[in-house]
Amino acid sequence: MRCLPQGVYRPRTAQASPLYRLVADHFDELERVWDERYQREYGFWRPVVRSVVEQFLACGDLRCGFARLWCPTCRKDLLLPYSCRRRCFCPSCCQKRSLLFAEHVDEDVLGDHPVRQYVVTIPKMLRLCFKYDRKLLGLLSQCFYASVKELFQDAAGDRRSLPGMVASLQSYGDDPTRFHPHLHSLVSDGLVSPNGSFIPIPCPDPVSIMHLFRHKLVKALLARERISPRLVEIMGNWVHPGFSVFQGEAIAADDHHARRRLAGYMVHAPISLERLRYRPESGQVIYHGRQRGPCGDASPARIFPARDFLAALCMHVPGSGQQLVRYYGAWSNARRVSLRAAASSVASPKQAHAMHQDDADRGEEFARARRRSWARLIKKVYEASPLVCPRCSGPLKIVSLIGDVPVIEKILRHLKLWDRPEPARPPPTAPQVHYDEVFVDPAWRDDAGDWPDTSA
Repeated sequence: MRCLPQGVYRPRTAQASPLYRLVADHFDELERVWDERYQREYGFWRPVVRSVVEQFLACGDLRCGFARLWCPTCRKDLLLPYSCRRRCFCPSCCQKRSLLFAEHVDEDVLGDHPVRQYVVTIPKMLRLCFKYDRKLLGLLSQCFYASVKELFQDAAGDRRSLPGMVASLQSYGDDPTRFHPHLHSLVSDGLVSPNGSFIPIPCPDPVSIMHLFRHKLVKALLARERISPRLVEIMGNWVHPGFSVFQGEAIAADDHHARRRLAGYMVHAPISLERLRYRPESGQVIYHGRQRGPCGDASPARIFPARDFLAALCMHVPGSGQQLVRYYGAWSNARRVSLRAAASSVASPKQAHAMHQDDADRGEEFARARRRSWARLIKKVYEASPLVCPRCSGPLKIVSLIGDVPVIEKILRHLKLWDRPEPARPPPTAPQVHYDEVFVDPAWRDDAGDWPDTSA
């Protein structure tokens, strides 16, 4: 294998990952037997699952479209396949989404305010209400924000100011085969007044927040006839309430590393490829437990039938258009826009024009950064840039985006990259590509471990 210069990105082999092989081997059979084997446990088959899986199988496949890179220094051509960008299924795309979300929350949402992390869980008896009706998941964040708002305003004696909250709904925990709906959130450690000033309050009591959240959630489920008064009476007799609210330490406004770390964890992928092992000969999946701390013991590994594991993983795929991240109070979109509008209204006409021009410039710069952010984030994770030529270490340029299937086949056949050993299923159809917001991922390499060379 030819050695690459230090600091040059080495593409991964997407089709060699255990998750890809698991899906390619068992997804068609899973869909065929779903009604008979899994409908009772996971509900009706959702068409969005097939759409997400097909795009996942196309992630990193040159036959489904690619960008052409060119090095002006040594005149080397390279091909980069598109990524699927699917939520809660593709670990590679989830990692990029996590990093982008963390940057957005830290730079554009939290502002110069101290924050705390809160993790909210509910009893197993109530999880079935959300398992078969995903629209109810929004009640978790709504009831929790209402509880935080009420207690924070009582502590400050101010009904006009609001706390800020970013909430992420998750249906998975350390064990991806269990349906575990819970809430991860970042909450301001105080109130934000209508003029944007920060009002600190004493450290809130998580037990008080938990009891108020429990009251509001139970009331909301009763109003929607999802639970019975008899069940509420049974839960009232429990020694342990079954609900929990974890409260983290306060994070200073200038601790950007901690803020981004917590924000990124709020939207992490359901599974880790490092902990996943797939045995195609026996049809089993081994999922290793998470290590508790740098020197702690890991949870014991668990063995699952491959099709059962895949069925449980498909359960976490969100519905089309389902909102998993929500912004409340001082950090809601409407409140942040009104604060900017108020700031421009008190400024002079010349200053207001300059502020609007700055907003427009920032919007254009964000759009440009979004298109090339994949390369920057890959460099951030792997300490190597995918836009560096592996031959001369010079900068690479994107010269064309190829999405037409006949053109793709013609190019790849010329380069002898079209006919490769097929997986258990035929190649997925090429996804629709929006060239104004193209997101490409250098997720393919040849057998030698290098970029596919198009110099032939």
